[in-house]
Amino acid sequence: MEEESLESSYHPSFQCCVCLDLLFKPVVLACGHMSCFWCVHKAMHVFRASHCAICRQPYIHFPSICQLLHLLVSKMEPVAYKRREKEVLEEESRRDVFSPQFNSLASESDQSEEVGLPNKGSLDISKEDVLCALCQDLLYRPTVLNCGHVFCESCLATIGSEALKCHVCQSMHPGEFPKICLDLDHVLEEQFPNEYATRRERLKQLEKVMLPCGGPSSSVSRNHISKDGHLWLDENLPKANVGVGCDSCGMYPIIGKRYKCKDCKEAIGFDLCESCYNTSSKLPGRFNQQHKPDHQFELDDSHMLYKILLLKSISMEEPYQDLYEDHVSVDETVDSNENIDSNNHTENGNS
Repeated sequence: MEEESLESSYHPSFQCCVCLDLLFKPVVLACGHMSCFWCVHKAMHVFRASHCAICRQPYIHFPSICQLLHLLVSKMEPVAYKRREKEVLEEESRRDVFSPQFNSLASESDQSEEVGLPNKGSLDISKEDVLCALCQDLLYRPTVLNCGHVFCESCLATIGSEALKCHVCQSMHPGEFPKICLDLDHVLEEQFPNEYATRRERLKQLEKVMLPCGGPSSSVSRNHISKDGHLWLDENLPKANVGVGCDSCGMYPIIGKRYKCKDCKEAIGFDLCESCYNTSSKLPGRFNQQHKPDHQFELDDSHMLYKILLLKSISMEEPYQDLYEDHVSVDETVDSNENIDSNNHTENGNS
């Protein structure tokens, strides 16, 4: 009963907009809205652009987990965090598909229980937990890149390059300039009111000359997304690899050449798009795969839409709905059919 009372009032900014539960391993879309890792993955479309559950902005890149947000959630909501950790791990074990694993960040709460002390709920958040990786000061108007690292909006705007490159992991941010994560911004203002006010005053002059929406990477257009949020039917859609995503940049589905690791044996394999393959990406897999630099790749077009259409001889009247029903994601398939075979589990869950 004590744990239930502590859990019943977790911070509203930490509620996932999809499952309406506590955020677990949060990812932040380019529009600034955040959801659980698996909630975003389940909602993504297998052969065209996906849409944010809140603002419906289209996107085709599955973001990496924001570890800074994950740290805040685990510290501020340790009881609910432990419950979510247990639930998610049980589900992942049942499906044999795992999200990236982190050490538990609520250890102080665990230790208090071990020695018989009452659970005090929220743990202390320090300024060092929420520093911008560029200016090394308190995050102000935080923006989250596709790789999951967080920076002040003003710091990113002063990079002065057409394409955004993460200062921490050196990966390129695909698409347009990301919007502010307002939920994280509200938490920072609440937790550090004095420091936040100081940052606001210090950056007031910078905000006057901030670049307009689109920022320095506006010229890096989202050329895979049409005005209605769908992949271009006349050019890109036939090149989409249905239900397969890039483990480096997160493009889902991969458009164009898909390179599949021949040595990764996990239920969800390791795949790269042509761009990431040519840049010899060293980023780990997005599903805790044990991929290594010496693994070998092969070009695989088995899931490319044009080939599937030819092999299945789908009617030209309504091919896409039939295709979607045949190639739903791993999560949707598991939920609807507990007896799914391992081959379908492997091929359709890749992201």
